Amino acid sequence: MKAWNTESEIHGAQESLLIMEGGAMRGLFTAGVLDAFMEEGLYFPCSMGISAGSMQGLCYLAHQRGRSLRMNTRFAKDPRYMGLRHLVKRGSYFNFHFIFGELSESIDPYDFVTAEQSKETLYIIMTDAFTGQPVYVSSRSCTMREFFKISEASCSIPLFSKPVPLKDSIYVDGGIGMPFVPLPEELPTCCQKPVYILTRDRDYRKKPVPAGFHALLSLLYGKDYPRVVEKMCAIPAIYNEKVEKLLSLEKEGRVFVIRPKKPVVVSRTEKNVEKLRSLHREGYEAGLACHEDLMRWLHET
Repeated sequence: MKAWNTESEIHGAQESLLIMEGGAMRGLFTAGVLDAFMEEGLYFPCSMGISAGSMQGLCYLAHQRGRSLRMNTRFAKDPRYMGLRHLVKRGSYFNFHFIFGELSESIDPYDFVTAEQSKETLYIIMTDAFTGQPVYVSSRSCTMREFFKISEASCSIPLFSKPVPLKDSIYVDGGIGMPFVPLPEELPTCCQKPVYILTRDRDYRKKPVPAGFHALLSLLYGKDYPRVVEKMCAIPAIYNEKVEKLLSLEKEGRVFVIRPKKPVVVSRTEKNVEKLRSLHREGYEAGLACHEDLMRWLHET
């Protein structure tokens, strides 16, 4: 696996960049949008995923329309996929060993060949557990099976998952070092046309971290990863501020945003298949509905 760092993985200015928010099972909205894009033959040359957004991005990179919906609806209630039992036994609510192993290798095979030969590039954001800083990794910097491990790290939310050791450091969920999504000025490259797929409606705001949650984080992670605790407790304020900034940029026409129109009733660990299908359908319809406006905006000078 080649070396990476926080700045130099993304080289040169990008005309357009697709940025995908996390949200665990709420990522089915993103999957729906991407399925619509793939149906229309729309593939961004560069995309970027945080946490669950990285997993949706993997299917997009491999041009596998419908795969994310199949995986999440078929295995939502399967204890091999996720659940408290696996959290207690293995320290992770989501069974990444199964998801990136047997599931992707044989049950619903990931198209490694298409992904590795793709002209597109996917960047995944994870967080260094010692510094609390975001780290960007390119799909071109390693093999796809190694890149799966990067996605696992990006999806590893403290309390729900164990930190992931990689190379010379340990990593956790990308949304800790980069709450919400990276705004244009936070990107490690100049981008003229950033497009965002969000997994919450425009009115959603995070509530402050409860004192009890802060105490639990400090107890479990304060000694080894104090920056993670600090960053996680600051997420609500940073998230809400960035939401307002993105709304302003959207109003000014400087970014293009695709989001759910109504509050999302799907939880991070949702197992209700009908809810998952409904959210995917909402994303799919949103992706089709915005296609003409998006193409017009992308080609504006």
